Amino acid sequence: MPQKDLTQGSVPVSLAKLTAPMMMGVSSTILVQTLEMGFIGQLSTQHVAALTFTFPLTMILTSIALGISIGTSSVIARSVGSGAQADVKQLATHALLLVGTAMAILSVLAWLAIDPLFTAMGATEHLLGLIHSYLDIFLPGTVLFTVTMILSSIMRANGNANVPGMVMTLGAGLNLLIDPILIFGWFGFPRMELSGAAAAMTVTRVVTTGVILYYILNGKLMQTRQVLRGFVTSARRILHIGVPAMATQLIGPVSAAIVTRMLAQYGDVVVAGYGVATRIEAMAAMLLFALSGSIGPFVGQNWGARQNARVHAGIRVSYQFCLAWGLLMATPLFFFGHIVSGWIEPSAQVTAVAALYLTLVPLSYGLWGVLMMASASFNALGKPLPSTVLSFTRMFVVYVPLAMVLNHYYGYPGIFMATLVSNSLIGLAGYVWLRHRLNNMVNAI
Repeated sequence: MPQKDLTQGSVPVSLAKLTAPMMMGVSSTILVQTLEMGFIGQLSTQHVAALTFTFPLTMILTSIALGISIGTSSVIARSVGSGAQADVKQLATHALLLVGTAMAILSVLAWLAIDPLFTAMGATEHLLGLIHSYLDIFLPGTVLFTVTMILSSIMRANGNANVPGMVMTLGAGLNLLIDPILIFGWFGFPRMELSGAAAAMTVTRVVTTGVILYYILNGKLMQTRQVLRGFVTSARRILHIGVPAMATQLIGPVSAAIVTRMLAQYGDVVVAGYGVATRIEAMAAMLLFALSGSIGPFVGQNWGARQNARVHAGIRVSYQFCLAWGLLMATPLFFFGHIVSGWIEPSAQVTAVAALYLTLVPLSYGLWGVLMMASASFNALGKPLPSTVLSFTRMFVVYVPLAMVLNHYYGYPGIFMATLVSNSLIGLAGYVWLRHRLNNMVNAI
């Protein structure tokens, strides 16, 4: 499986070719997660609230793996761009070992923390039982999910986005097929409810991990002998980017836990509404997520090849797209958010909460996308600290304090307003900072 050179040809076309398969995979995955929320909404509002409570913990585990994935993509893409082919297989192998070991340990620790963590977040005893029914099965499958994430990152860093996109789409389709069977107990299967959703995801992960690993080994993108040689050196290189990237990714789940705790004081209905709205938000922002996963390899390869003009052009194109897409998504959600929310959760009270969120927050999607592109570009350039600072400032300097203040005066709608403000302000800051830093780096060469 040959590498794809991202340093030649039309910049928009190169980004489109890299993003399209990723978009297919991301969109199908998010669509299935949203439909799954709809299935769970048919059980009860309490089931939706319980699943919403789990988001911060599952996001924390994913964020740690994503940090390693970002570090892997950064170092491999720059090695590919500079022609240092000897590094590529070794880095890929050691990244897989690193994430597999880390996630095996962390999933056990997360399981031990379920009761004290969710009690502190405001979950009732009944919700704790529902949370356990989901996480007791979900957590063991986390290792497989994160391994697949790393394998996909390895392929994209080599310029091959088709297979990861195909595997994500395959997994989403399989997940959608199994989900209602296990949740509702169709075709003679036991009715598992939240446990069924977690079981469907785990089965899917077994299949997708096997498929993408086959392509990785068949394409000879990893070492199969002396796999531990140079592991410490590789781990240091990956974690030089990966640790700050982890910190950046972890800020979101931690702040989400704080916000969920604030929302919990208004009851299960508000928590469930927030959960529905964020699922819809993920669908609206799915192309931004896909593009942020593509701009990194593009910037990394071109920076490694000293194609500075293409780096500037790629970032500019990504910004333009984010602003246009943000406007395109915000408009229908502003007018029809209540209808879309009702497709997932029939409760009028839950729908009203979700609709309010979707009226306010999508106005910031364009600048939120700009922030995503700036953060991904910083990591690809081997400068992860600004991304961490931007994320920390967005969440803990702007968002959480502002949410607390506005919550005091306006209730939970104030929390949603704080999201709008923080996305917009820090998106602008990311744009200015990356432009300044990139100009300085080019002048220093």
